[in-house]
Formats: sequence, structure tokens, C-alpha cells
Amino acid sequence: MTKASSDGWEIYDAELPFAGAVYGSQRTRMAVVGLGGGSLLVVSPGAHLAEAAFARLATWGTPRFLLAPNHFHNTGLAAWHARFPDASVVAHPRALPRLQKKVPGVTFEALDGLEAALPAGVRLFGPPMAKQGETWLSVKTADGTGWFVTDGILNEERLPGATGLVLRLLGFRTGLMTNPFFKRFFLADKAAYKAWVADELLRDRPTLFVPSHGAPLRGPDVWERLRAATEAA
Repeated sequence: MTKASSDGWEIYDAELPFAGAVYGSQRTRMAVVGLGGGSLLVVSPGAHLAEAAFARLATWGTPRFLLAPNHFHNTGLAAWHARFPDASVVAHPRALPRLQKKVPGVTFEALDGLEAALPAGVRLFGPPMAKQGETWLSVKTADGTGWFVTDGILNEERLPGATGLVLRLLGFRTGLMTNPFFKRFFLADKAAYKAWVADELLRDRPTLFVPSHGAPLRGPDVWERLRAATEAA
């Protein structure tokens, strides 16, 4: 498990950089990836980050793209756009209708510009059958390939209190699993999704899994564990 530094960042690869930070009451994770030349991609920009986190961000570069990785992950977009007005705010076309309602005053762009700016070893991908514009990130690091996954796959360590009880009744549990809400409401074809994930895992064989919800995982068997969790859904 990767631990956060004193400024709130989890560092997965210091050279790129590739890093994450947890924000908000729902403990959602955002990610930052270097694009080269001091430009950064920020995925799921987080609300209410400490100034120390922004100070560390400045040592890596300046956000060039702010990516909403589906139509739910939008709470920090307006604040980040105000702080970095020259950054392009981008999202999958299926995410745009809800995002444009939830984040008025922000102009969203297609993913084409971001995809053209990605360096070798970094790619965007996402389930074609996901209705809410689910977008994931694959990053080649010094220690193997890492995946940043938004809502499709979870790895919660605990589900505490009354909220945890409700979540368990809704099908959530601790450990690696396909998000029950994602599976039930946002997948047009569940069988096709399982096959798609299996193919992508074989392509990348990630040794690092960084979820928006839950704890990161490292190790040579990460990709096999992800495949098993997807098959079990």
C-alpha cells in the first residue's frame, strides 16, 4: 500500500511524475501525471486540497488538462478551473450532458486534444459499454504499468458505521470488486465488459492499481487479482 506524504500526495513514480491524493468526505482519489515540458494532466481534480498539496504540484509543473473521468467526478472542476484558467477541461462525450449541468460556466472539450498530448507510455482508455463516460488511465512507470480506475473497480479497506451497513445491503464489500452501482446502472453489456477488462489486463498486465475509491495495490499479481475480481462480478 502506498502512503501519503505530509503534503497529502501518494507518489507512484517520482520521475514522471505519477501521483495521487485523497479528497472530500467520500475519500475520493485524484491523480496527476506529467505530460512532459512541465505540463500536467489532473484526473478527477479534488475539492479542498491543502495549500501544501498545491505547493508540491507546482514543483511538478502546471496543469494543462483537467479531466472529468465520468459524469460524477466533478466536485473540484470549477475551483481548479478558476485556479488554472489556461487548462483545458475535458471529458468523454457521454459524460458531457450531466457535467454541463453540474458545472455551469465551465466549457468542456473533447478528449482529442488530451490524447494527442499524452507522452509515450500513457494512454486513456475506458469501457465502451459504460453509459456515464467512464475513463481510465494507463501509465508505464519505472516499476511496471499502473492503472488509475475511476468508478468501475473498488478496493475499499473498510465500510464503517451506518453508512457501511447500508452499502453492504446494496452489495458493496471490502476488497477488490466491481462497483455494484456501476454494474447495475451504467453498463450496457456486462458480459462484454468482462471480456473487455480481461483483454486490457492482458495487454498491460498492470503491477499497480490506483482506484478512485479504496486503497492502491502493488505487486506482480495485481493484474490477475483485477481479472478475478471482474470475473466474480
